Amino acid sequence: MSNNALALLPLALAYIMFTLGTGLKPSDFKVIVNHPKAFIVGLINQVIFVPLVALAVVLVMSPPPAIAFGIMLISFCPGGVTSNMLTYYAKGNVALSVALTGVVRLLSVVTLPILITLAFNHFMQDQAGSISALKIGVVMFLLTTLPVTLGMLARYKFTDFMVRRSGILNGLASLFFVLIVFAAIATNWQLLQEQLASIGFELVFIIVILFALSILTSKAMQLSWFDTKTISIETSIQNSTTAITLAPIIMGVSTLPVIALPAAVYGVLMYVVALPVIALIRNKN
Repeated sequence: MSNNALALLPLALAYIMFTLGTGLKPSDFKVIVNHPKAFIVGLINQVIFVPLVALAVVLVMSPPPAIAFGIMLISFCPGGVTSNMLTYYAKGNVALSVALTGVVRLLSVVTLPILITLAFNHFMQDQAGSISALKIGVVMFLLTTLPVTLGMLARYKFTDFMVRRSGILNGLASLFFVLIVFAAIATNWQLLQEQLASIGFELVFIIVILFALSILTSKAMQLSWFDTKTISIETSIQNSTTAITLAPIIMGVSTLPVIALPAAVYGVLMYVVALPVIALIRNKN
């Protein structure tokens, strides 16, 4: 991937986050008050359980350090529009999904820099140089929080226009997502061929565990099936675009590094695993 194309990755992520913001409105967050228990369960699952499950799988499977760190990087990233769309398809609580996506996205400005720094120091300790948690925090604010906020403002100021053009906006966001995933795969094609089976197995294992764990925790808290399947989707589907975009920033390189490869593979596998599961739970009472 050329340096010029790589420079467009942050802009693509910012645009995707802007479209996420255009789909948000203040009333979407009423679900936090109306369904506080479901929201808290979903929040704990996504912020705490996702990284812990990823860490457990990585420690057991022992992939190469860069791949291990790349897998952890995915687990730190919040969900995105994809989890909202899949929740809609699964006939789940879309309002809850949107609220969780929005809040976890805002929290990621703080959680991502801390968790990335800890994981980098553990898995990449032999890597020359170091990373700055402050720099990552600023990047997260500029590429995610700010665009989401601007998107919400645009939705508020130009409601009719944004609603009418939502299909085009989301279509472009999906196109950017596909291009980013394929760019990461193409850049590391040889390594992908060598590691695909291992990376794929580890990622599928993580997704399946998260689906099962989130259903168990939701049932333990006596949540409705409507909220349970929502939380299972929101917990299991992360934003691989964020991980791919952050990878070269973290490593301080001008090409997509190896740590972006798990996120690229995940960007494809999450659909392969999630869609059959969603088809099964869609009409289950």
